[in-house]
Formats: sequence, C-alpha cells, structure tokens
Amino acid sequence: MAQLQVTIVEAINLKKKDLFSESDPFVQIYLDNKNNKYTTKVKHNTKNPHWNETFVLNVLNGQDILFVDVCDKDTIRHDKIGSLEIDLRDLFVKCIFFYIQKKPNIYLFFLDNSDKWYDLPATYGKSSHGKIHLVLEYQPLII
Repeated sequence: MAQLQVTIVEAINLKKKDLFSESDPFVQIYLDNKNNKYTTKVKHNTKNPHWNETFVLNVLNGQDILFVDVCDKDTIRHDKIGSLEIDLRDLFVKCIFFYIQKKPNIYLFFLDNSDKWYDLPATYGKSSHGKIHLVLEYQPLII
C-alpha cells in the first residue's frame, strides 16, 4: 500500500464546450474505482483555470493508472473537455529504488514526485484540448 498525493495546479487553453460562454471546468481523478472520484471546485467562465487543490489517494498493489478527466459543468449534463491516463509505475519504481539505496537509514522520509504539464488529447489524438499541470507525490507505506 502507498499514498499518492495529487495536486491539480492549473490548466491552459482548454477547449471551449459552451456555445455562448467559456467553459466552467473542473477535474475528476480516480484510480480504478470510478465510484471513488476526487473532484476539484468548478472555475466559472474560463479556459485557463487555477485550482491548486490537493488530494491524497490510497494506492493498492495493482493500481498503476491515475485517470484524469477535465469536464465542463453544465446544468443538465457535464461535457468532457479531455481525459488522460497517467502510468504511475515509473513514479513507483523511482521511489522504491531510492528506498533500497537508503534502507540502512530507515528514519529517512522518502517520496518521489513528478511536476509536469500533461496534454489533453482530442479524440483520436488529432489535436489538443489544452494542457493540465499536475504534481504527483508518491510515498510507499512501510509496515
């Protein structure tokens, strides 16, 4: 088991989904359970929202993908602006390698992080629906 801290910092150039105004974007993140989603606040009438919201997810063995959905809040049905899947295995491996190297000093606090901009590809990957800035911090729990 481990903990994954996800900070949803901001997004830029989000594709407009509303006809007469800018989008009202929010972000949902989850691992493999769509019933356990973490959701940011809605930012109204913008294609360049700033959230700076942090969520802590408990990660079980085998949960290797972080799902990220950027949506436009509407009264009847929310429109999906873009989605991405982030493979967490590289983050896991870096952290485990660091732990193995430092194991004699068990008192050390260790984690690995990733501070990146991710593209929100359009359907079939032909264009972009914007970019999202995420900070991922991973820490295995040692029992």
